[in-house]
Amino acid sequence: MKRLLAALSLSALTSVAFADAGQSHAQVARRFALGLDGSAAYYTLAVPQTVYAASLRNDLGDLRVFNGAGEPVPYSLDAPPPVAAPPQTLAVHWFPLPPSGAAAGVATGGVPLGVSIAADGSLRATAAAPSRANRSADLVDVSAVGGAVDALLIHLRNDSYQGRVHVDASDDLRNWQPLTDTQLLKVSSEGRTLTQERIALDGVRQRYLRLSWLDGAPAIAGAAAEFRSGDGNAPDGTALPRQWRDGVTMRAGAAAGEYLFDTDGAYPVDRLRVDLPQPNTIAHATIQSRENAQAPWRDVADGVLFRLQGKAGEQRNPPLAFAPDADRAWRIVVDMRNGGLGGGMPAVSVGWHPASLTFVARGAPPFALGVGNASLESAAVGRDALLIGATSVVGSARVGDALPSPAAPPAAGDPDAKRRYVLWAALLVAVGVLGTIAWRLARDGGNRDREGR
Repeated sequence: MKRLLAALSLSALTSVAFADAGQSHAQVARRFALGLDGSAAYYTLAVPQTVYAASLRNDLGDLRVFNGAGEPVPYSLDAPPPVAAPPQTLAVHWFPLPPSGAAAGVATGGVPLGVSIAADGSLRATAAAPSRANRSADLVDVSAVGGAVDALLIHLRNDSYQGRVHVDASDDLRNWQPLTDTQLLKVSSEGRTLTQERIALDGVRQRYLRLSWLDGAPAIAGAAAEFRSGDGNAPDGTALPRQWRDGVTMRAGAAAGEYLFDTDGAYPVDRLRVDLPQPNTIAHATIQSRENAQAPWRDVADGVLFRLQGKAGEQRNPPLAFAPDADRAWRIVVDMRNGGLGGGMPAVSVGWHPASLTFVARGAPPFALGVGNASLESAAVGRDALLIGATSVVGSARVGDALPSPAAPPAAGDPDAKRRYVLWAALLVAVGVLGTIAWRLARDGGNRDREGR
């Protein structure tokens, strides 16, 4: 009898524990509506900034997808790699272009004057290069990379140069797509040479680049393309567009030249844009991060920050690049030997490649994305395991407005609560019965002892 009651008690406790665990796993602090395009078995989306900000785990482990009945559905989460592959560089050929025509020396047939296209698509010079005085643009052949180009490195021969450049891209030298406007810089200050020779391109795949010099062409010593092997975290192997969070709140640290900020989200930050408060400032800085206030600071990146006035406007340092880092607490430590940043606070923006979320559209809509429970472990599966070789078209989804926070329902309308109450009542009855039996056994034993005497 006692064994039976003990087994019933243990069963009741286990059932209550599992019921409570199931209830806690269904609770998330924030829910967002999911909009679906078309009708498909699977949908995918780039995790937006609002979801990163609401997550309480650095790995987005508290993310869940629910159908209209509130049931969780299977999903995969292809996050950015924890460590970025080191960039590779490849020397590329460039060709000066004469300033004839609106397309910087493009002849009637579409090919620039003095340049021909070989059978493999590479460019060949067919005439003497124009002098620097008669040159307004350069044509760069990056076809040898055979993939995405992250940046173009222009090595300047000049002792001093500051100027703007406009970059266009093409696959056929006839149709051009504008890419970016930036500035190149080479100056000497206090025995140091400061250079900014990198033109960020963020994965351009066209074969040819045209550099139009807006403030006079520099003397070029060499050019190289920067790329990564297997870079990217999207399902098709290409990087999702980088997201940015501007207006990060800065505060001064305890020491001079120390500036603190929090990202306030689980962002896998791999770029940091720092805008200095005063023009004509050059300073060396170290970027550090940590998970929380109890953890030690660790170095993430270092570089030269600058903001310089020129004839064509201001020249600012490019974003600092480093491996993805989901820490929330950050610090900028500036070398104060040359006066630091002067008065005012720097402005910071953080950038990252978002994770790609794919889920099965099981059950009836509307679907919702939930996040915000630090006790949850990730329920994501691999994308290949999720798709299981299916040939179904994967539709596009998007995160919409925030939904009302799920409030705890009244006990009368909560079937799980009713079941828990029944289980707890059964447990209490079992404990009471056990207590009664123990009391009777103790009493009967005492009576037998007295009778024996």
